[in-house]
Amino acid sequence: MNFVEKVYKTIQSLSTEYFTAKQLRGVFGTSSTLERQALAEALDQLEQQRKIVFDLTNRRYRLPKEGEFGEAVFQGNARGFGFLLMEDGNDLFVPASKTHGAFHRDVVLFRRVPNTKDEAEVVSIISRGTTELVGTYDTTNNTRFVLPDDKKFVSDVYVSPKKHLGAKHGQKVVVKITHFPSDNRNSPEGEIVQVLGFPDEKNVDMLSVAHSFGLSREFPQNVEARVSKIPQTVDEKSLVGRRDLRNQCIFTIDGDDAKDLDDAVSISTDGVGNFVLGVHIADVSHYVKPGDDVDKEAFNRGTSVYFPETVFPMLPTALSNGICSLFQGVDRLTLSCQMTVNARGKVVDYEIFPSVINSCRRMTYANVQRIFDGDKGALAEFSDVVAPLMQMKQLAEILQNKRSKRGNIDFVSKEVYFVHDNDGNVVDVLPYPHSFANQLIEEFMILANETVAEFAQVCDYPFVYRIHEKPDEQKLAVLYSLMAGVGISVKHSQEVHSSVLQDALAKAEGTPYFNLINDVMLRTMQKAKYSTFNSRHFGLASNCYCHFTSPIRRYADLTVHRIIKTAVTGKMTDKALCAYEQIASDSAQQSSARERVAIEAERKADDVKKCKYAQRIVGQSFWAIVSGVTEHGLFAQLPNTVEGFVSVERLGGYFVFNREKFCLASDHARYSLGDKIAITVLSANVETTKIDFDLAKDIDNIQQ
Repeated sequence: MNFVEKVYKTIQSLSTEYFTAKQLRGVFGTSSTLERQALAEALDQLEQQRKIVFDLTNRRYRLPKEGEFGEAVFQGNARGFGFLLMEDGNDLFVPASKTHGAFHRDVVLFRRVPNTKDEAEVVSIISRGTTELVGTYDTTNNTRFVLPDDKKFVSDVYVSPKKHLGAKHGQKVVVKITHFPSDNRNSPEGEIVQVLGFPDEKNVDMLSVAHSFGLSREFPQNVEARVSKIPQTVDEKSLVGRRDLRNQCIFTIDGDDAKDLDDAVSISTDGVGNFVLGVHIADVSHYVKPGDDVDKEAFNRGTSVYFPETVFPMLPTALSNGICSLFQGVDRLTLSCQMTVNARGKVVDYEIFPSVINSCRRMTYANVQRIFDGDKGALAEFSDVVAPLMQMKQLAEILQNKRSKRGNIDFVSKEVYFVHDNDGNVVDVLPYPHSFANQLIEEFMILANETVAEFAQVCDYPFVYRIHEKPDEQKLAVLYSLMAGVGISVKHSQEVHSSVLQDALAKAEGTPYFNLINDVMLRTMQKAKYSTFNSRHFGLASNCYCHFTSPIRRYADLTVHRIIKTAVTGKMTDKALCAYEQIASDSAQQSSARERVAIEAERKADDVKKCKYAQRIVGQSFWAIVSGVTEHGLFAQLPNTVEGFVSVERLGGYFVFNREKFCLASDHARYSLGDKIAITVLSANVETTKIDFDLAKDIDNIQQ
C-alpha cells in the first residue's frame, strides 16, 4: 500500500464528516516539512481522483456521497447566477452565492442542493473553459481592464502592467487569462495578446465574434506542411480499386458563391420504369488519414463555420477548395451511393463503392431553376444537362411527396443574406432564396443519407447516426396552447408523431400566424445530434439517418466515410470493428459539441450584422409582426427577420400579460402574437445585439 492509499484508508476511518489537513497531520503525527509536503500532495492526488472533495462552503475536505456529486459545464449569466448543462437536458440552476469561483464554460464538480429539485452548487473547478476572450479595452480612471463581449463571463479582466500590447482605450482586443481568483469577488488577471481594432473599423465585428468562439481561418504550421505534400491532381495509383465513372453525365449543383463542392449527382433509368440515382461524394478519407495532423485538427474543429462573407473551414483550403472539391472538367475521387428507386420513391436496390468522376458541369441553383421555369436562354446554354435535370425533377417530386406522406415536417427556412456596400457596411437584409432546385438536392442527399445509414444498421457496424428525438411534452403543451389561442386545432394522440405537427403547420399556412407557428414549433423541437445509437429522426420522419454527404465540412461525415469504405472494400476485420467502436463514439460526441458551437457562433454573427443594419435605419418606421409577448413587452419582427423589442412602458398605460392567450391587454389596446403593428426603430446596440423599437406615431410614412 503506497502513501496515498494509506491516507485514503485513514480518511475513510475518520468519525467526522468534514476534516482539515491540519487534523490529518495530527493523526499521522507529521512534524517535518517533507512529511507535510507529502501529505499535501497525497490530498491533491485524492482530490484529482475525486475520492475526496474540498467543499468550498465549509472550507474543509469531505468524502463524496453516492449520487450527490457530478461533473458538468457551467453556463454563466450576466446577473451572477448560472446553469449546469446536463446531458439529459434537465439543466441545474446555480444561485450566484453558490457559483464559488466558476466562470462561463468551466467544467466543474457540483453538488445537488438537498431538498431542491433542480438546484446545485459548485464544489470545485475541474478545468477552465475560457482561457482567452474578446472584449473592449477600458482605461477609465487610469485602470486597465478588458470588458468581455460575452456577458455570460461575469467579470472584467484586469490587465497586468506592461501587458496591454499598445492597445488604446475603446479598442477590441483578445486577452489571455493568466490567473483566476479563488472566488467571484475579484477579477481574473490577463495580458492582451491581440489588438483587433476599433469597433467601427471594417471586419472588426466579425473578427470579434470569431475570436470569442475560438474560430480561425488559419491552420497550424504542421497541418499546412502535411497538406502541402498532398498532390492537387489525381494520379493513376489512386484509381486502383475504384469504379471509373468519368464518362458518365455527372454534375454538381450548388450556390453561386460555393467553393467547396463535395457532392455531385447523376441519373438514368433501368428500362423497367425505375430511376437509377447516383450521389457521388468527395472522398476526403483518401487524403485525410486517421490520426495524422490534418485529421486531428479537423476533429478539433468538428465542422466548418459560415459567417456572412467568411468561412472558417474544417479543412485547409488546399483540400476543401482544392483536390477534394468536385470541380468541372477535372478528375476527382469519390465515394458513390447508386440507388435504384421505383415510381413510388422506394429504394429497391443500391450499391456503395469507391469511384472516380469528372464533373461535366458546375451548375448553380439559380440556373437549374431557370431550366425548370422554361427559360429559353438557360435551356440553350445548358442543353447537355437539360434531359437528366428534368428526370431529376420528376424523381425529386416523387421523393418529396413520399416524405410528406410519412410525416416529414417542412419548416420554412429563416436563413438570410446580407448586402454590403464597398466599405463593408450592411445596407440590406434579404431572405435567402430557396427554390425547387435547392429542394431537389436536399431530397437526393436525404435519400443517400438514409440508404447509407440503413446499410450500416443492417450490417450492425459501429456507426455515427444523425438522430432527432421527440419534442419535450411541456414544450409541446405550450405550442398546442398557442395554436388553440389563435384558433388552429391540433390532432391529439397518446404518442406524438411528426405527422401531427406537420398537419398543424399545414393548417397555419395561409394565416397571419404561419411564421410565428413555424418559429415556435422549431423551438419546441429537440436539437438534432450525432449518436452511435439509432433512435430515429423525428423531424424527417426517418427510421434511420446519418450524415454522409458533406465530409469536406463535417467530421461526422468523414467518420461515416471511413467506416463505409472499410466495409465495402472488404477490410472490416474484427480489429477494425473494435477500433471503430471508439472512433464512432468520439466522433459523435465531438461533432455534436462542435455543431452547437458553430450554431451559436453563426447566430451571433448574424445578430451582429442585423444590429449593424438596424443602426442605419434608426428613426425609420416599418410594419412588423408581433413575434413574442412577455410581461415586459413585445418582440416584433420585420419582414426581413430583423427583430426588436417594444418595452411595455412604451405601449402606454397599464397592461396585463395573459400567458394562456399570449397577449398584453389594457383598457384601450390589446397586442397578441401574430398581430401586425407599426414600429419605429429606436436604437441598436451591437455589444448586446439588442434592437429597441417603439410604436410608430405616424403610420402614413411607414416603409413598405
